[in-house]
Amino acid sequence: MSIHETASAGPALRSRRALLQAGLGAALLGQFTTRASFTHVHAGTPSAASRTWLLGTASELRPAPLSPPSQADLDELRYWQAEGFGSHQDAVSRWGAGPSVLPWTDTTLDLIRKLRPSPPQAAQALALVHAAIADTITAVADARLAAGAGAPSVPSEQAAVAGAAAALGAAFPRAAKLVASLEWEAAEAALWSGASYRGEIEAGLSLGRAVGELAAAWAAADGADQVWAGTPPTSPGAWQPTPPKFRARPLEPLAGTWRPWVVSAIVALRPPAPPAWGSTAWRAELAAVQLAVARRTPEQAAAVRHWAGGGGTVTPAGLWVETARELILRDRLDSLHAARALALTTIAMHDAFVCCWDAKYAYWTARPITADPTLDVLIPRRRSRPTPRATRPFPPPRRRCSAISSPPMPPAWRRWREKPRIPGSGPVSTFPSTTKPPPPAAGASASSYLPPVVWRSSQPVHR
Repeated sequence: MSIHETASAGPALRSRRALLQAGLGAALLGQFTTRASFTHVHAGTPSAASRTWLLGTASELRPAPLSPPSQADLDELRYWQAEGFGSHQDAVSRWGAGPSVLPWTDTTLDLIRKLRPSPPQAAQALALVHAAIADTITAVADARLAAGAGAPSVPSEQAAVAGAAAALGAAFPRAAKLVASLEWEAAEAALWSGASYRGEIEAGLSLGRAVGELAAAWAAADGADQVWAGTPPTSPGAWQPTPPKFRARPLEPLAGTWRPWVVSAIVALRPPAPPAWGSTAWRAELAAVQLAVARRTPEQAAAVRHWAGGGGTVTPAGLWVETARELILRDRLDSLHAARALALTTIAMHDAFVCCWDAKYAYWTARPITADPTLDVLIPRRRSRPTPRATRPFPPPRRRCSAISSPPMPPAWRRWREKPRIPGSGPVSTFPSTTKPPPPAAGASASSYLPPVVWRSSQPVHR
């Protein structure tokens, strides 16, 4: 089913899960139905299949032909080759192995775990980052194609993707300084490894940053910074705060108004209104929920907890990104097509969340726990009625593929990531994005990168 076919099937989609699953299936299954999905395109070559999201065309930011490397460029490259990777081995391996999009995918997922955005916000960040990276890699491929096979210098793809990380800073302003430091490291790693000259790195950074600015402009205009000032309805059958904390403020009530990437008419996908409160059809639906809960097996409870993507996880959208990542590694996609697959997947999820939240707050339907307070619900978990521990019937989501693994992260980023919450993480040095960093200051910590949280939309307090 294509995205457009999904859009035309609106009346048949009766629940928010159906809306989300339709969007996810359209992206994931369309990309990985066969291992020959992209064999019609030469690796790394832009084509009609590689559409752009932020750029008008792949050639919009095409740079002028680069000059051949100077003697200074050659000397710098020889210096690093003579020195060896040394202390930069982790950085060279992390940023230079496999499709160039994947280290930034992992970084985005790590920030989602750490900063705990709401599920719609997480989907929004994933779409923004991967749209920017996909456009950047497409633009680099176009520049290389225009330069010709014998060109002495071409923009560095690794540096260009690092430059596009401005999109990640726009999605997570709290981590902007950390993102800038990772941008510098990823770009310099292309030099340390001997993959690119200084001029190629600078050209790549310039191109990627231009795309990153477009992504930041998109984020500033997508409507996610609106502040909800309304009140929930009080009619019979309307949503009410739910246990265990009974928080009065609903989760992202304006997310259904956010700017979509591909869906032209959000309301056209809105499912029919639910059965009237207390009606025969409503009672039948409640009875179905009660029966499913009563017959829930430990395996089903484990599946519920896994796919719920609660706080401290990568959220539901991130779970599907992890699946897409595994498929990319399995099928050994090149950077261009890996970025395209992740852009399609995350953009479909973003728009599915927008459609889902439009329906959610169009009807304000009371949750089953409101109709039957005795239900043993798992989301959110009721501490007074814990469910039995179950063995996961499937492998847990992995940050790295065991067979084709991404290399370890740089020590500074690893120390920051392994702390349970922000602030108070391990030391990370501070430095500009284009110059060599100074030594870390005594007692410096990642908390200096992360000022008090200011969400771009309403604070998430209720699921």
